Amino acid sequence: MVKGGVIKIETLSSSYPLSRVADKMIERAFEIAVAQAKVMQGYAQVLVRVETGSLRDSIRIEVPVIVDNKRSVSVRAGGYVTNPKTGRFVDYAWIIEARYPFMAPAFGMIEGTMEAMLASMEESLSE
Repeated sequence: MVKGGVIKIETLSSSYPLSRVADKMIERAFEIAVAQAKVMQGYAQVLVRVETGSLRDSIRIEVPVIVDNKRSVSVRAGGYVTNPKTGRFVDYAWIIEARYPFMAPAFGMIEGTMEAMLASMEESLSE
C-alpha cells in the first residue's frame, strides 16, 4: 500500500493480531506434546513387567491441563486400577520403575522425535 510516499508491506492484516499467530504456535506445540505422550504411553505399556497386567492397565495420559496459558500433559502409572491379587489400588509403580524402568525408557524413546518436531516447527518460523 502506498500512502504519503511510503510503501507499507503488511504480512498480516490489521484484523489478524500477531498474538493469534503465537497462540496457534503454542497450540500446535501442545498438540505435538499430547501426540507424543500417547506414543510414550504405548511404549511404557509394552516395556513394563507384569504379573496381573494391573500396572500396565494403569498407565494413562492425565487429562491435558491449561492453567494461566501454560499447557501440560502427563503420562502416569498406578493409582486407579485395582490389583486382582491384592485387592489394592496399584500404588507400586514407583517401586517397579526403580527396579525395572519402563517410564524413563519410554520417555527416552519419544524425546528425540518430540524435540525434532518442535525444532522443525521453530525452523518454519525463521524461514
